[in-house]
Amino acid sequence: MKCPECRTENPDTHNFCRECGTELTPICPKCGHEPASTDKFCGECGHDLTGAADSPASRSAATGERRNVTVLFSDMSGYTFMTERLDPEEVKDIMQRILGEVSQTVTKYDGFVERVIGDAIMAIFGFPKSHEDDPIRALTAAMEIHKLVENFSPGMEQKVGRLLQMHTGIATGLAVTGEVDLECGTFGIVGDSVNLASRLQHLAEPGEILVSEQTYRQAEGLFLFERLTPKKLKGKEKAVDMFRAIAPSPHRTRFDVMSERGLTPLVGRQQELRMLLGGFERIRGGRGQAFSIVSDAGMGKSRLLYEFRKSVAKEDVTFLAGKCLSYNRGMAYHPVIDIVKSYFDIRDEDGDLDIKNKLNTGLVPLTDDASSVLPYLLELLSIDDSGLEDLAISPEGKKARINEVLRLIAIKGAETRPLILATGLIKVPKTPSKSSWRASPVPGFFFS
Repeated sequence: MKCPECRTENPDTHNFCRECGTELTPICPKCGHEPASTDKFCGECGHDLTGAADSPASRSAATGERRNVTVLFSDMSGYTFMTERLDPEEVKDIMQRILGEVSQTVTKYDGFVERVIGDAIMAIFGFPKSHEDDPIRALTAAMEIHKLVENFSPGMEQKVGRLLQMHTGIATGLAVTGEVDLECGTFGIVGDSVNLASRLQHLAEPGEILVSEQTYRQAEGLFLFERLTPKKLKGKEKAVDMFRAIAPSPHRTRFDVMSERGLTPLVGRQQELRMLLGGFERIRGGRGQAFSIVSDAGMGKSRLLYEFRKSVAKEDVTFLAGKCLSYNRGMAYHPVIDIVKSYFDIRDEDGDLDIKNKLNTGLVPLTDDASSVLPYLLELLSIDDSGLEDLAISPEGKKARINEVLRLIAIKGAETRPLILATGLIKVPKTPSKSSWRASPVPGFFFS
């Protein structure tokens, strides 16, 4: 299987790329659906998957499709100054490095780099693989792209004479795709969203991300926006509404946004809520419980967990939640990292020293040998100088030791008061019947 990130060939038995560590998730080249490893034909569109990795069809299978897509155009401010002051070979090396990282960021969020020209990049979210949150993915990728260029800029400012910054336009809407070559780019993708994203990118000042009204409406609540004065754009009869993306909001999911605005009364889930509350009564008596909450998307998993948490809010209990975001599926331990941060009160604005101090303080009641535990937690949180590099330990040994540390936190943390760990919400494939909704005492959500 060829890695979608670095194009390295990997054995079919590998789940992650042996060269760069990217998750090797097979997708149907026609519709972007994720088939099972044993499928010969795509369960979504019926496409023949036999030998798809090596056939020309895997590179140019989708033609003339109508898709709702989010288009991102991003261009670098300061590129002209760079070309005037540096040797062309040096400019080439710098841009290859920057745009290589930009492309990796787009790919991380399942976007598709349609083309790279000089200092500009065009990316599509929603083709060849679509997601319900493609505008969110595009905005998240754009902000990471701006950040990585800002971090790169200080080392170049003295040479170039000015800061390097990206300015980006994002638009969402219907587009018609032409022939697709997953290695060389798409050909003939047309639609108003493509033109609008390009116009917004040209209007954006250095460091700005401008988005269309449709992108704003789909991302509202998950990002902070500033409404700008509508402007007349070339090719448009009326002035266009546009918004400046400021930063991600404190909300992680759409349910977070909905809960802040107010929820309707809970209907039809009282039995499942009683099951969870019954489990809570048993853990107060010293009997550990584990539940899974499984249903189709939109059937109320998040709402049930919200109501359960609200019901036990006044109890002497520690409630830790780790959320699974769709675009973080390739990040190992992502929900667990959320839980660790919550347990030790680690916040996004904390620096490395603050994190180390909080971990040291929080480990005191858990273990008499914090020094042997701390490096693994620092490694899990991607903190520089974790100390783990000084230990002669294999990757398998490191993984096993991290799991032991997490088990220690759960067991010791539950000795003083009931501990509830919500480790993620499970999205299952669509089924003909909606009656598969259940909350049952099997592994999934862990209560202790």
